[in-house]
Amino acid sequence: MHSHLTREPRRGFTLIELLTVIAIIGILAGIIIPTTQAVRTSAKKAQVRTMFTQWSSAFTLFKQEYGFYPTVGTDVTDNLLSTQNDTLEFVRALTGKELDGSATTVANLNGNKRRQSFYSFTEAELPAATGLLTDTFGNTQFGVIWDINGDGVIKVSGAAKDGDLQPVAPAPTSGGANFTPTTTGGDVDVPTDGVKAGVIFYSAGKDGARNNAVMSWK
Repeated sequence: MHSHLTREPRRGFTLIELLTVIAIIGILAGIIIPTTQAVRTSAKKAQVRTMFTQWSSAFTLFKQEYGFYPTVGTDVTDNLLSTQNDTLEFVRALTGKELDGSATTVANLNGNKRRQSFYSFTEAELPAATGLLTDTFGNTQFGVIWDINGDGVIKVSGAAKDGDLQPVAPAPTSGGANFTPTTTGGDVDVPTDGVKAGVIFYSAGKDGARNNAVMSWK
């Protein structure tokens, strides 16, 4: 005697169930995508800050060798690295060579008379295609201020060429606002008593927004 099992017919998803699943997926995507983008931005900021730290260390090594920081930039009073000539002077000072790594016939090299190598630039930092200093966000403009007066602190000051902070506004390559460190108000980027450093760097980061900018001292 054989027993027969009755199989219920398979039932597909109803329209309401499908819409519910789609809505849940949409909600999860709305949560995950911004979080992923924030993580990527944070990772890029960390990479840029590491690059700035390495540049600062190279400047320190330069000073230990010669007793002063290298002068870089077409106009050292503007404290902005942005042109190909700025990049050329920056690279010559820290490597003792030309952009392509070849020997140079330039005599001074912005103070690096002995052609010492204080730093080795990567292809990502110095793309051969552009010949411009570049950060992880693709920015090619950087604020740089060094402590020429030798007191170990970079402060906000109105005087030019004294080594104190003359805020400039590097622009983000991807679009957005130019970024200038705040020096007045409640929550400032540069406190009244200054930043304890020999040289500081900053860029507009992702889009020039203060929370997306990158400052070597913060």
